[in-house]
Amino acid sequence: MRFVSRCILRNIACAVLSFSLGCHLFNLSPSPADKPPPDVAGPVAPGKHWFRESQFVFLYDFDLPREQPLFRELVDLRGQVYKELQLPSSRATVQVYVFQDREHYEQFMTARHPELPKRRAFFLAQARTPGGPEDLVVYTYWGEKIREDLRHELTHALLHSVLKDVPLWLDEGLAEYFEAPPEAHGTNYQHLNQLRLSGDTLHPDLTRLEGLSKVEQMTPAEYREAWAWVHLMLRDRSEAKTVLLTYLQKLRTNSDPGPLEPSLVAVFPHPNDALEKHLARLDSGTNPTPTAQRP
Repeated sequence: MRFVSRCILRNIACAVLSFSLGCHLFNLSPSPADKPPPDVAGPVAPGKHWFRESQFVFLYDFDLPREQPLFRELVDLRGQVYKELQLPSSRATVQVYVFQDREHYEQFMTARHPELPKRRAFFLAQARTPGGPEDLVVYTYWGEKIREDLRHELTHALLHSVLKDVPLWLDEGLAEYFEAPPEAHGTNYQHLNQLRLSGDTLHPDLTRLEGLSKVEQMTPAEYREAWAWVHLMLRDRSEAKTVLLTYLQKLRTNSDPGPLEPSLVAVFPHPNDALEKHLARLDSGTNPTPTAQRP
């Protein structure tokens, strides 16, 4: 079973690194989360080296060749997310701290964020002031899951850079969708394989899923279900995709537009049955008819 490897920590008031967009010289001001007070010893976040790719700034302390294909793919991910979801692009800087290994990463996270469980990567939307703009920060380490983890966490960051808020289930469902490599078209084969091998069923309940408000409430089954609903809407009937895109447009100006399910029922009168059939087609290799990609 694939265990939950991420968490979102919202609305932590602190100052973080500031970057001047469009400028080659950045003014780096470490936050309390990244640099301990002078009288407190402890690990600090990477920062000896950095480089920028689009709106992502990668900070690290080890030998990390910038020519890695992964970084170009992450720039493409940015375009993929904004285009497929029909969202305006953002220039908000996303700070990505990449530790050399798991040991250094966990030492830092334990010291600076002891309230968080152990996970491979975290996205934090940190509000400088109550109700003010959020700083977007990702922490992770260079390991065998780095591609998957960065695609997932940066999807969170991209969404939060243009939306007022994102319901937890949808935030995670979209991140699970876009963490898959581009050629998978959003199909998360880890989820499909888990369902097949375990004989598990989703027992879908979108009403319950939309009622979840804390990351710790989401089990691996909830992550699978969140991904499945997103995949249904984006890769099945075009009317279902319109429902999701319309909902996302509401989130641009309204942090609480209400539940999505009533609009989906207008497309699929029996949404649970539609979801199960959709997954069965995916599992059998009979792909649902993709929706036309809008320009």
